[in-house]
Amino acid sequence: MLKDVLQIILITYNRSNKLKETFEQIFSVASPIRDFNITILDNNSTDDTAKIVAEYQKKFKNLSYTKNRHNIGGNANIMKAFYLASYKYVWVLADNDYYCFDAWDEVEKEIEAETDAIVVARYERPEIDIAQLYIQATFLPGVIYKTSNIDDNVMGNMAYGISIMFPHLALFAKLINEHKKIKIVRKAIVHVGDNKDEKTGKYIYTRGYTDKNLHPYLRDMNWLAGYAHATQFITNKKTKDYLTKHNLFFLTPLNSIKVFFVNYKEGNGAFSNLIAIFCVLNFWQKIKFLFNWIAYFSLYRTVCFFSKCERPHEEDNYYFKQYWLYLFWIIKMKLFTLKVKIQEKNV
Repeated sequence: MLKDVLQIILITYNRSNKLKETFEQIFSVASPIRDFNITILDNNSTDDTAKIVAEYQKKFKNLSYTKNRHNIGGNANIMKAFYLASYKYVWVLADNDYYCFDAWDEVEKEIEAETDAIVVARYERPEIDIAQLYIQATFLPGVIYKTSNIDDNVMGNMAYGISIMFPHLALFAKLINEHKKIKIVRKAIVHVGDNKDEKTGKYIYTRGYTDKNLHPYLRDMNWLAGYAHATQFITNKKTKDYLTKHNLFFLTPLNSIKVFFVNYKEGNGAFSNLIAIFCVLNFWQKIKFLFNWIAYFSLYRTVCFFSKCERPHEEDNYYFKQYWLYLFWIIKMKLFTLKVKIQEKNV
């Protein structure tokens, strides 16, 4: 039976309301996984998480609960989930997503076919190319893994990945490096939910921690730098270059000027993010990156100063960011046109 083959581990922290919504979906009458063994890894929540789990345990004996003594961080809890994986396949879920099981028959078919990874999310359009596939794999619940691919090297890389945001990409990268069998379902089973903190309403990757005594690299880690680090798990240079150049997350290739608008904040941690991105680029990408870096801190800052504008990297200022990106693009195009005219005049 499939429930003896596929292990489900759900990580959670201080999202009791969203966790309850998740339970309503995966334990619904129409859910094909309602009878599967499901383990909750609670990262030392301080809300009603334990109470809600206990209520569902009365109705579902297949639901088990483990609570960490300390908040070890979301990434460390991800690694713990894979460390505990003991069935033939493992599916690590989060506490805030949405499910549609219409294509579940494909999952059953691929598990029967011994497929190494089954991609069950499609919002990043992973069928386009390997870059979008790798980006889709950043979404933890978006992939069901065959656990025989988890070895010492994978767990060691996951341990390193705790500090760079995507420990699970160590496993997905191994599948790419070794040309393992990866299949994408025709219709998404899991859809990404609201990742905001329930108390503050903000996107915080270090939920439950305070800035006091928190390492700046941990405090300021972000998606783009984490993705850049994770491309280093890929061993083939051409593939790695392709991932950095064709990353369409936020429509932001890693050598783009948008990296600075999306990423940049003051502080050592934010600077380390830019260095992390720079280090994974090839020679010509590095040249473009340096040009954009210089332009950002000279041309953009000059324009911004004289216009007395608000800095566009402030949180919740998306449209203002887009306005300045467009303005910056116009300025660069004008300079390029001027350069061409000068060259034509000298011919």
